[in-house]
Amino acid sequence: MKKISVLGLGYIGLPTSILAAQSGYKVLGFDVDQDKVEKINNGEPTILEPEVIQRLYQVLESKNFSASVDLHPAECFLIAVPTPFEETKTKKEDKKADLTYVFSAAEKVATVLFPGNLVILESTVPVGTTAKLAKILEEKSGLKVGIDFFVAYCPERVLPGRIFQELIINDRVIGGLCQRSAELAREFYSKFVKGHLTLADDKTAEMVKLVENSSRDVQIAFANQLDAMCQKIGINPYRVIELANKHPRVNILNPGCGVGGHCIAVDPWFLIETFPKDSELLKTTRKINDNKPNQVIKDVLKKIDAIKENGISKPKLLVLGLTFKADVDDMRESPALKIAQELKKKKSLLELAVCEPNVISDSLREMGFANIKGLFEGVAWADLVLILVKHKEFYSIKELDLKDKDIVDYCGLLHELDSSEFASYLNFDLTLRDAACSRSSGRAG
Repeated sequence: MKKISVLGLGYIGLPTSILAAQSGYKVLGFDVDQDKVEKINNGEPTILEPEVIQRLYQVLESKNFSASVDLHPAECFLIAVPTPFEETKTKKEDKKADLTYVFSAAEKVATVLFPGNLVILESTVPVGTTAKLAKILEEKSGLKVGIDFFVAYCPERVLPGRIFQELIINDRVIGGLCQRSAELAREFYSKFVKGHLTLADDKTAEMVKLVENSSRDVQIAFANQLDAMCQKIGINPYRVIELANKHPRVNILNPGCGVGGHCIAVDPWFLIETFPKDSELLKTTRKINDNKPNQVIKDVLKKIDAIKENGISKPKLLVLGLTFKADVDDMRESPALKIAQELKKKKSLLELAVCEPNVISDSLREMGFANIKGLFEGVAWADLVLILVKHKEFYSIKELDLKDKDIVDYCGLLHELDSSEFASYLNFDLTLRDAACSRSSGRAG
């Protein structure tokens, strides 16, 4: 294989295209978004990720990569398109995967499919989708899968902020519709993946992807329920978890303001969709984690009411962090964004400002956030500081004047600032500091 086409130039498709091009493949990136294609061809990546600008510039210069809104024949087609929920489904307990983009990509590939070609699906999908994709390719092209062309499923396992590193070093599971399909896909990935490439069938590989993220969803739900328990008795959940994890066989995750990103918050629904009678735990987990932002909003509004009782008629609220995790620009399914958007509607109760160092101000304004501040400026302005995401920039909060500020921490940042100097500055009894810092400082100073 020398000529590769990658369909979908988002968080996975673009980095994969770049790595494949750097390894020597001739890569054509395909996307239906003309503006995105033009920006990428001009060396302007549409995702914020370490190394992406330098690497993109290199493959454009070498002419091993280009982007287009037209799909051309290739030896290998890699599909990395979005799989959102169906827009017509509004009930949380009835979310279904929208596979429109996947099947549309399959129809596109069928128009340029030739004998000997390999098609790889990377998008996260319900179990059985790869076989359906192969059926479309057969029907539209007149070719036979496993004889004329080959199909495999290979889900990504990357962390935003480390995508290039993890595409290279992480192990991968390759599920082929037949043995030859899996072997050809392994041949493709082996040129730029250093992690172990394990072969399986397509359904197993699809299941593995969904189980990985659903498992983490369950673990986070446990942490969020533990958080609620600790709040009721006034102790620090992060401290409880820290001490419990000293047990050699315990590894509890930390609670937060909810679950976001296009993996953990989405993938369990694909299992629930496929196995409705065997997924009660996953349904409960999704209910717990989806409800966490609502609980945060209730807590914040109670705090606003308490501040008003101290004589401030319209408290100023600063929200720190809007992305779904620390130090990335990705806001897909972000609980922090949902919380800020809901609080923005409470104009009669509070003034809202946001601080999000990883997203450009113009994008934030397009989302309706008119009051955008830096950390130092924002804390000086605010009566109440709501910490939702542990961006590295926010650790500087310990250097700021926090007298007469209320602080509500839903990500454990204050717990990590574990210094006597900071605790003393906030006028906490050191024996109780962890409990105080974990949720609200009260009026400090």
